[in-house]
Amino acid sequence: MGGARNQAAVHTWYPSKFGGGPVEPLTSIADAVATWPETATAVAVLLHEDSDIGICAPLGLADLLNVWRRNPRRVSVQQSLARLARHQPQQRWPGVTVIPPV
Repeated sequence: MGGARNQAAVHTWYPSKFGGGPVEPLTSIADAVATWPETATAVAVLLHEDSDIGICAPLGLADLLNVWRRNPRRVSVQQSLARLARHQPQQRWPGVTVIPPV
């Protein structure tokens, strides 16, 4: 599973991999999703036991299709600038609005 991560243990490895101070343990799936790097990526699809599909979007869905914006909860301005340079969303998706990190 390419995108699946053990969110329960993030607080044990995140500072050593990405820098910064200690992070609090995550309290739920929504809490974990709310830490993802950009607001448009902070969305997860859930398959419930009854096969219904749900959406977890703690930061909302407004940015999903057309905005690239840093999620300041855990991603530093420097990390966000590096991601912006690496992913170049304005070139990949000409209609996207890039809101520079501050």
